[in-house]
Amino acid sequence: MLFWAGSVLSGFLGYRLLPWWVPSLVACAVATGQFFLFQTLFGERGARLELVLSSLILNLMMYYATFSIGQAIGRRWARRRKGGA
Repeated sequence: MLFWAGSVLSGFLGYRLLPWWVPSLVACAVATGQFFLFQTLFGERGARLELVLSSLILNLMMYYATFSIGQAIGRRWARRRKGGA
């Protein structure tokens, strides 16, 4: 659930035309939440670390993708509002 909420948030922040480093902050925040979730569900330290690192990589890829889609839509809407083609 955290993964999909972060994807939607990243796309929205891209639509708002925020800087390129914003998806990294969202990915780190979601990975922190996932770490605490994994910590409560699993007892083994090694498995938790592997899950968090793999989910962080997945989060970064997904959030930068949705962020760039949101930026493309935001720029298109900004051009339309200004009257450009």
